[in-house]
Amino acid sequence: MKQALIVGVWARAVTLGAAYGAAAWRSRPVAAPQPAHEEKLESRRIRPLTVPIIADGVLKGYISAEFSVLGPKAEGHGEIDPENYFMDEAFRLIYAENKIDFTQMQKTDLAVLTSRITANVNKRTGKNVIKETLVKSFAFIPRDEMQH
Repeated sequence: MKQALIVGVWARAVTLGAAYGAAAWRSRPVAAPQPAHEEKLESRRIRPLTVPIIADGVLKGYISAEFSVLGPKAEGHGEIDPENYFMDEAFRLIYAENKIDFTQMQKTDLAVLTSRITANVNKRTGKNVIKETLVKSFAFIPRDEMQH
């Protein structure tokens, strides 16, 4: 009889311990998954740009363009302002581009142009200061339609 009593107490202790352990385990706070590091981006407006289009030594017209760029949020002093680099690269690419006929421009030409500007600015600065270049306006104005 003594053995049965010891086995009964032991069985109750194990059952109570297991129930308490399970309840404590289920009620513990679950750590929220750590969010991936989200880079804070900001949009920067770039000054309007006007580029003369010259072909065969003759002024054909002008490209009038406005861009904005998405880049990491500036955290303080010493950050590189991409606007000057952007203006230089955009002007150079539009002015010297032989593959794009700006009088008969296609949608895909803008995608190529913006990706090249982004890549060139990032290469020149040595940092990823621009994530994406956005086109606000882009127009070819023929010389004969210009007001004199």
